[in-house]
Amino acid sequence: MYDSTPVLAALDENMWKVLALCGLAMACNYTWFIAAVRQGLRDQTVPIPIFCTLFWLAGDASMVARYERWFVEIDHWYVKLFWAALVLTVINELVFLWLTLRFGRKEFAPRLTQPQFTALVLAWLGTMALGFELVKEWIGDPLYINYFHLANLIGPPFAAAMVVRRGTRAGTSPLIWGAYTAMVASWFTATALWFGDAFTTPGHFALYAVSTASAAGMFLFVRRLPAPSTARASV
Repeated sequence: MYDSTPVLAALDENMWKVLALCGLAMACNYTWFIAAVRQGLRDQTVPIPIFCTLFWLAGDASMVARYERWFVEIDHWYVKLFWAALVLTVINELVFLWLTLRFGRKEFAPRLTQPQFTALVLAWLGTMALGFELVKEWIGDPLYINYFHLANLIGPPFAAAMVVRRGTRAGTSPLIWGAYTAMVASWFTATALWFGDAFTTPGHFALYAVSTASAAGMFLFVRRLPAPSTARASV
């Protein structure tokens, strides 16, 4: 748990540095999002682990839904800009959800019919949204900063399980993981330097290191994988 007041004060003191590095993180975020959509369509497969898609969509949509809190109650440039950035992020995540529904049944639940698979995924999304709201209250994360940390942390391990099982670059690419690595490195550097003492604990530093190292590890691992035989080209 942290108090939002000193965090916002720290952000005001370092506004231009925060804008520069967090802006870079968001540019990298959109780069790998677009590359993942492109790769999923090209290889006709799910590009993002289902758990990650649902967790990110539940968390980011929760932040977007709190428009009044950011623009009326808090009325601070940081949360307003993040709200705008996450509107685009949620749109991308809805595309990931569509790709999951379109291509996921054959790989992950071949015994289900398409309506059954769709109902299962949507029910999972509803459960994830409810669980996210409960966990957010428990951990005391008024500005969604620790949520972003967790969102960055879960990507590589869940993706690794999916990629290892496939044994090829199906649904992924070095571009995706290079941009993901740059995104988390930029975000964690900004939070460690300019978001205040609440984000400089040993636990936070361990999370920053593990998240960045695992993302870089995925980049190196994916580079060595063969292209899928069904791919028309590689990114």
